[in-house]
Amino acid sequence: MTGKKYRHISITPNFYQLGTPSFPAYLSLGDDGMIIEGGTGATFAIIINQLKELGIEPERIKYLFLTHTHADHIGAIPRLRRIWPHLKVVASPVGEKLLTRLVTKEEALKEFITTDRDIAEIILSKGDIDAVPPELDGYTFGVDMVVKEGDRLDLGSGVSWTVYDTPGHSPCHISLHNEREGTLVIGDATGLYAPEKDIFWPNYFSSLEAYCDSIRKLASLPARRGTLCHNCVIEGRVKRHFQKALSTTESYHREMMARLDRGEDPDEIALERARWVVTFTALIPFEGIRALTTLLLRRSQSAVVSEDLFAIP
Repeated sequence: MTGKKYRHISITPNFYQLGTPSFPAYLSLGDDGMIIEGGTGATFAIIINQLKELGIEPERIKYLFLTHTHADHIGAIPRLRRIWPHLKVVASPVGEKLLTRLVTKEEALKEFITTDRDIAEIILSKGDIDAVPPELDGYTFGVDMVVKEGDRLDLGSGVSWTVYDTPGHSPCHISLHNEREGTLVIGDATGLYAPEKDIFWPNYFSSLEAYCDSIRKLASLPARRGTLCHNCVIEGRVKRHFQKALSTTESYHREMMARLDRGEDPDEIALERARWVVTFTALIPFEGIRALTTLLLRRSQSAVVSEDLFAIP
């Protein structure tokens, strides 16, 4: 079921990229190990094979850290829990509440299963897997450790990560910083970036103001590299990444507001934006992208924009 042979990528001597380029996860190793990002149901087998290639004993991997709880970042959790019951899932307080909702609200679980299957179909169409994985007879998403800004995850041997609250993309989004190595886990805090075309799709699905505040917060941290939830690792130009993320967010927001001021139909604006997005990415079905561009329009309409919202000091 693993399709193309995706090998792990060594980023530093104790930090690796797993999964696929479109849906990566990361592995940080000290005395203990920590997987960063919860993967998808379709990338689960790929991640397991990559860990086997690395020769990592499952017992060494202690944590599974979630930057946030969107479906494309939690899909492997139930499958990992079945084979590694010792694994501690780490999330923000809001993330814990949202994951609890998945197992207490039948409609929420059905929505997750549908989205996970849709993503698997896209991964299959790319030839990254040979078949869509079957549904499980039960799904477990429990959080074992709740973390907030300033908390530290010490893996031993000098490998330590500090947690930062970075909402905006989602209300539960958190990021990680390893100051010693200069590695910053950005997650989806800067939206979706397509490195081949150097294009950003701003993703302030929760709040435009919080999204920009989080980008400025991350930009203030010393970093030589930034890891993204999709497509790439930013090496050596992290500040530029944050600056462009904010400038493109401002352009996106102001363009939509100007079009509304001219009396354009909001549905047509959202549709045009969705058609633009699929020219450089297609990680979810088109109707899902259209729903998200509609949501972004609403977030822009409700935002209170200050003079310095899009500026990095």
